[in-house]
Amino acid sequence: MRLTLRFHGTEYTVDLPGLSDRDYEAARAGLQADLARPEGQVKNREAICSAFLALVRSAPTANPSDLWHHVVYRLYCEILPNTRQQNPPQSWVRSSGDALELFLERWYEPILHPHGVSISALIGRAQKRAALAQFGISDAVGDSKLDVTLARLVAQDERALFGGVHVKASLAERVSDDIPCSRALQRKGFLSPLWTLDVKSFPPPHGDLVNRGELGAPDSPSEKRKYVEEHGDFDHCYSANTRSVPSAGKTRSGKRVIVLDLARQPDQFAKDVTAAAARKRC
Repeated sequence: MRLTLRFHGTEYTVDLPGLSDRDYEAARAGLQADLARPEGQVKNREAICSAFLALVRSAPTANPSDLWHHVVYRLYCEILPNTRQQNPPQSWVRSSGDALELFLERWYEPILHPHGVSISALIGRAQKRAALAQFGISDAVGDSKLDVTLARLVAQDERALFGGVHVKASLAERVSDDIPCSRALQRKGFLSPLWTLDVKSFPPPHGDLVNRGELGAPDSPSEKRKYVEEHGDFDHCYSANTRSVPSAGKTRSGKRVIVLDLARQPDQFAKDVTAAAARKRC
């Protein structure tokens, strides 16, 4: 599909391989229907999550990062003022982070559950604070620096935490703020990966709208890549932007940038999580 966008009165196009006109219109209709309902019935984060889930499922060969960045975000900004009379950029900032965390929970839960693993989004400060207390690191970090928990299912109603996931649509979202929490988890022996859509594009006239991300390449790394490959601040960085460049060979820290194919499950994130859970059982 070729999507037409308007900047400063001029139209530009961006190619979205793997996305059909039919899938795009279905996403528009679904998001429109959700946002037209009272917010008490469907919260903004739920509408965003549902739209993204539907797109990833219906367009498995499309770049998930593009679907988030060029489709869900732009449709949300178009539809929201006509349904809930809210400021789209402000609302997106408030709601999209939670929406992506919910996406991880709903995408990976059916993949991980058969292996005795539970994945849970932490929505709101109270849930985040409680999880950090369970990890025993609440005194060391702020109460908003963890997004998703990983737990082993040890009994019907009992779960044993073994990791926390740091979730970022864009690495511009102050990923450095998550490093103290990640290091604290690692020191306690918990898994602490970074999962991202690595969203970053530049609009005309200085850019071409192509969503290349911010990780750079192994031979020209960004500071954000160095957090992983050089410093080992996270237990790998998993990117669902197909244009992200994976690590090449052995890294200084032993931690790597890994590019995911969400359409082929279990992907490497799911494999690594289940392997970590299995080691905890030994």
